[in-house]
Amino acid sequence: MQNREMKKKKLLYYEKGKFDEFAKKFPEGENIVYPISYLTNQNIALKYTGINDVEHFVIDITVMVMSALVRNDLRIIYEGWINSLNEENEENIDYCVEKTFLHEACDVFSYYFERDEECDKVLDKAEETQEETQEEKEAFSIIDCNKEKFDSIIEQFDLQLYGHEKFKKDFKDQIEAFILLHRMKRKKVFSLLLCGKSGVGKTEVGRILQREMYPDEPPIKINFGNYSGKGSLWSLIGSPKGYVGSEQGGELTNKILHSKSKIIVIDELDKADEAIFTFFYEMLEDGQYTDLDGKVIDLDGYIIVFTANLNNTNFKDMIPEPLFSRFDMTYEFQPLSYADKVQFVSDFTDKLIEDYTEHIGVIDKTTIKNQIVEENYQNYDNLRSIKRNVMNRFVGLVGKNSAWKEYVNSEKGEQESVTTK
Repeated sequence: MQNREMKKKKLLYYEKGKFDEFAKKFPEGENIVYPISYLTNQNIALKYTGINDVEHFVIDITVMVMSALVRNDLRIIYEGWINSLNEENEENIDYCVEKTFLHEACDVFSYYFERDEECDKVLDKAEETQEETQEEKEAFSIIDCNKEKFDSIIEQFDLQLYGHEKFKKDFKDQIEAFILLHRMKRKKVFSLLLCGKSGVGKTEVGRILQREMYPDEPPIKINFGNYSGKGSLWSLIGSPKGYVGSEQGGELTNKILHSKSKIIVIDELDKADEAIFTFFYEMLEDGQYTDLDGKVIDLDGYIIVFTANLNNTNFKDMIPEPLFSRFDMTYEFQPLSYADKVQFVSDFTDKLIEDYTEHIGVIDKTTIKNQIVEENYQNYDNLRSIKRNVMNRFVGLVGKNSAWKEYVNSEKGEQESVTTK
């Protein structure tokens, strides 16, 4: 990006949390420290190349470094910024960065900043900190399974996921391959993309794995149907320091840090934007990512389930090839067969009867179940619609007034009899 020969500058740095102390080192009126955002606008453009009435100033590029670590496409833009600032100000500008990012800054912008022994010291310290963080978050993972535990998980997975028999067989094979490759140090994460209509069981894949492996942990689930417009990446992994909301962190980062689950579900990937796609294919490639607060989020041993309401005729129009090629497994879920729907209705009705008996009272189980199962569900492809209709039919049969009249008194352990319609 340089148009003429420029001497590399020594990058100044400050300790984390001690920016104000660092800024006070410069005599007022001679050197003044400003964040890079002071010179830019919200559309990622350099608006100014100088500061009014300030001859010699220092620009804090910490946010630039953090953003460039997440998005490679921003690096060339940031290099252009530095080049323009240097050309306009020559010897009257210096740059600083939070010490945590000193090594990365010298690497990412190596044309502009000298790398010295201090950079290497920071790198060594960062690696030690990352190792300590990982030790604190040790948790069970599929890669730690013995054969008996693995078979038990797969058995329950097969029982709880209705239909999709070929997928279930392929999934077992692919997970076994992942465990082997992980133990060979060849793979860190396992990712799969499930396409198909809404309500055919895509998200349920992640839910079942979560229930069987991490029943007591908060789930890690992101739905891009809730994201819109620019700034989605910041909503996902946190905004850079100095921006509104930066102290809150991003949804994905927060959920990962507050759960020992190693199952991530990313719903409606087809509604994500280009920045999100770029983030994900780099994340899948590296098995980790750095959020905009500088935390390295290691995903070693994670299973990541992506879903999209697409089919084999349009998924290539929506999912970029660089991202698509990084999925370990891709599948299009078809609507369930009628036999699978009837089995789902039967099992779900049993659960409703069990819940009613436990919490409300006695009912004629056989009559209730027969009347529900005998309904025609052929025209329904969406399991959510079937589930809703079964619940409505169940309430109609037992009578909604039973919610008010008689119930199991949990404190006294008494159970009252309820007459059904």
